[in-house]
Amino acid sequence: MICNRLVLIVCVAKKIFTSVVRIKGSKRNVVPVRSSAPISKDLLIECSKALSRIHVGVPIKSGDIICRNILNTGVDIICTRSICS
Repeated sequence: MICNRLVLIVCVAKKIFTSVVRIKGSKRNVVPVRSSAPISKDLLIECSKALSRIHVGVPIKSGDIICRNILNTGVDIICTRSICS
């Protein structure tokens, strides 16, 4: 007897999250950031809300981690531009 099985594969849409974070103590107001890995599209707005409450100080280097494990996803938010003053 042959048994046919239906396999359902659920694909979760993910993408790299990009945004800006406010800076204290610099001529610039914001610094660009991105996620270290793709994040589920369902969490992008929540990530934006979480980052809106964050202010970073200078100096900051490209690659510095701004937020570790955002929303318990295991993904870090990293800076993409160096700012000295």
